[in-house]
Amino acid sequence: MNGGIPPLRDRRIAAGFIVFMYAFVAALVTSLLTAALTRSDILLGIALGVGVILGAAIGAWRIHITPEDER
Repeated sequence: MNGGIPPLRDRRIAAGFIVFMYAFVAALVTSLLTAALTRSDILLGIALGVGVILGAAIGAWRIHITPEDER
């Protein structure tokens, strides 16, 4: 491979990174939507938590449904 980011060698680290990124993006999206719709800090915190949980669950599900030879 010439240049670029080398692939992650350890599968557990790669899987953790994927789950983290899904959780981060989901938390960002839910926070922005909640901030646009309401001014409540409590609802914003709840939406942030729900976004992290759902994002992590979707990331783990995506890893689970990916065939073994493509991981």
